[in-house]
Amino acid sequence: MSPVVSLIGLGSNIEPELHLRWASHMLRRHFGSVRFSHVYRSPAIGMDGADFLNACCLVQAEIGLPDLKVLLKSWEDARGRDRSRGSWRPRTLDLDVLMHDGRIVDDELLQYAHAYVPAVELVELPEVAMDVSCLHCVDLRL
Repeated sequence: MSPVVSLIGLGSNIEPELHLRWASHMLRRHFGSVRFSHVYRSPAIGMDGADFLNACCLVQAEIGLPDLKVLLKSWEDARGRDRSRGSWRPRTLDLDVLMHDGRIVDDELLQYAHAYVPAVELVELPEVAMDVSCLHCVDLRL
């Protein structure tokens, strides 16, 4: 398999600085060179909870989409992600493959500002109309 580029979305609203920094360390350790967007603060959507910090990154590796998803989910689990009460809950770490090998694989990318805004810093995407006023860039370097 030849190396492919993947766009990964990162998010957390439980100790987000700690968990996003841990994720950035793991991404660099596993993939080597990683390019990160700015980090944005956004309100929790569809749940009660603290604001999220969100970012995106680009990685290049010889890994298929199913294996990449399994790897990222294992990292979420390592940080204490609780899936027992559904997906619309506060979370320590959320890692989603948004694009893989040039294909959009997660529709959230074009539906939610917290995914779209950091992603367009790294990849070319179709222009979509959405309210981005809820996002605020924060001073956190990954």
